Amino acid sequence: MVRLLLYVFDLVMATIVAWILSRVVQRLFGNPRLGPQGRRPSAPGGASRSAIAGETARDPVCGMFVSTELSHRLRQGGETLHFCSRECLERFQTHATKS
Repeated sequence: MVRLLLYVFDLVMATIVAWILSRVVQRLFGNPRLGPQGRRPSAPGGASRSAIAGETARDPVCGMFVSTELSHRLRQGGETLHFCSRECLERFQTHATKS
């Protein structure tokens, strides 16, 4: 019985050591199909790759780059401003009316 327990313990320890070594090797050499956390890279905010293709513009409030196809827009002075969210658009409008 003791031999069986020692065998199971050795098996568990070998599995743990193998997992740790695989993580170390993965961090050192990386996997080109996986991101730094070991997950497949995805588009910001969960958007699909086709949604982020195309032109981007910088949000004048927070500085974030946003797709011109998905942004909240405001026409002002003959140009179109693009915002990442409704909150940034409202913050811009509030600040513009105070000035």
